[in-house]
Amino acid sequence: MTLEAESLEERRAALIIKYRGLEIEDVEREGNRIYYYLRKNGDRYVILCVLGEKTIGISYIRDLKEKVEELGAVRGILIGGGHYTYSARSTVEKLNEEAEREGRGRLIELIPPSLPAFDIFQHELVPIHEILSEEEKREVLERYHVKPYQLPWIKASDPVAIILGAEPGDIIRIRGRSETAGEYISYRYVVE
Repeated sequence: MTLEAESLEERRAALIIKYRGLEIEDVEREGNRIYYYLRKNGDRYVILCVLGEKTIGISYIRDLKEKVEELGAVRGILIGGGHYTYSARSTVEKLNEEAEREGRGRLIELIPPSLPAFDIFQHELVPIHEILSEEEKREVLERYHVKPYQLPWIKASDPVAIILGAEPGDIIRIRGRSETAGEYISYRYVVE
């Protein structure tokens, strides 16, 4: 299934789906809400796009949490064009803390409205970014005899990290081309 993105929120969802390697199972529209039901490596995900709202409140968080639990998804992703209320953000923090204590990782992810709605990776000056697997991470740290925090840092709130789904503790490999160095590879450690 292909996406025809019309709104900014839908374009942001399309970028996340593309660069996180998610496969679309179904899309459902309900008023100003669009639900994307996705799958990756046997895990299910739900993206909720809220269209045309200037303020995203706790009701959207509850709705997304219900969908995630109903489907047995590992994560819900909320994309809105407005700002998130304090109660919405604090509810997400509590839900995520509870899920992490249970060993499930983050349950709900809030995508900031400041995330670009265009494909930043299509620009000629933006090199290829990819999250390393645990094995690749171990190999890089051994090869360079470093601890992760000794690598250059990238914030988890950076648009590249958000689109890729990088979380604190991950390492991102950056591959680019340079007229003087040819192909180069560098690494970034994802921090809060």
